[in-house]
Order: sequence, then structure tokens, then C-alpha cells
Amino acid sequence: MATRYAQDCKVGPRAANDSGPRQARAIRLIVIHSAESFDSFGDDLSAEGVANFFSRKSTEASTQIAVDRDSCVRMLPDLVIPWGASGANHDGLHVEICGTAKWSEAAWLRRTGMLRRAAYRVAKWSWLYDIPVRWLTDRQLANGTARGLTTHVDSRGTSSCGGSRSIATA
Repeated sequence: MATRYAQDCKVGPRAANDSGPRQARAIRLIVIHSAESFDSFGDDLSAEGVANFFSRKSTEASTQIAVDRDSCVRMLPDLVIPWGASGANHDGLHVEICGTAKWSEAAWLRRTGMLRRAAYRVAKWSWLYDIPVRWLTDRQLANGTARGLTTHVDSRGTSSCGGSRSIATA
């Protein structure tokens, strides 16, 4: 039996916006986002809420998956180009982690289930698409060929959804 964080993502509503199909060989990045949404008590429906938000045509954004304390929700297949971060869409797989960029490291570390769930997804993508688990420098990211991890902020310079590297290294 799989541990809870290793269970398959449930299929949520499909994100309304994307840029169509791509080949697996085009994928070189894993992009970490903070969803700027969370539930700290009771049933955690933040990943489901992210999926519902992305399912609206008026939401000009999308990612492959969202993870929260108790679930993973898939919104786009891996081989569909999301609208996640302008500098990393055609070649990136995107995960929304349901928290806020303003949280302290201690606040992130109190959510071990969510972090393990996100880490499992990143590790699985890393294995499936031969992406090294390493943070890319700005220069590596800009060269367009390096493979590794980045954040929403680092991939496009600014962010409307948070995504500081500190959350991903917590």
C-alpha cells in the first residue's frame, strides 16, 4: 500500500487555459509555485480550490497539479503546456503548493504532509523526465537548455502568486 503522499493525484476540473500539446523531450524544468491559498484546520480543500479557480476561462493561468495537506489534484496532463510562468511554460512542469510565500520556514515545516506530497511529485517527475533535482541559477535558467528546478519568481522575474525559493528549500 502506498503511503498517503505517494497516492495518485485525483483528477480535478481541467484548467481552462493552456497552450496545447508538447513532446516529453521538451520538458526540462520543474517549477514550484506557492498557491497563496491554504486551509490550516479541518478538511483541506485548498488544492481543490486551486483546481476550481484554474477551471474558469477568466483565470489566465494554469498548472499541472496542486498539493495541500491531504491531497493532490491534477488539472492538466504533463504533456500539455500550462500558463504557469511566462519563462517556463513550454519546457516546465508546474506544481502549486498550497501555502503562502510570506510564511516563515517554521510555518512551512509544520506542514510536513504537504511538503512530502509535493516532494514525491517532484521526485517522480524528475525520474520520469530525467530532470536533476538541483536548483538552477539565473544563468542556467536563461541558457534555455539546463535541466532542474526553479520557482515561479525565478522563471519570470516577478510573480503574482508568490513562489519564493525559500518555500521550496524549507
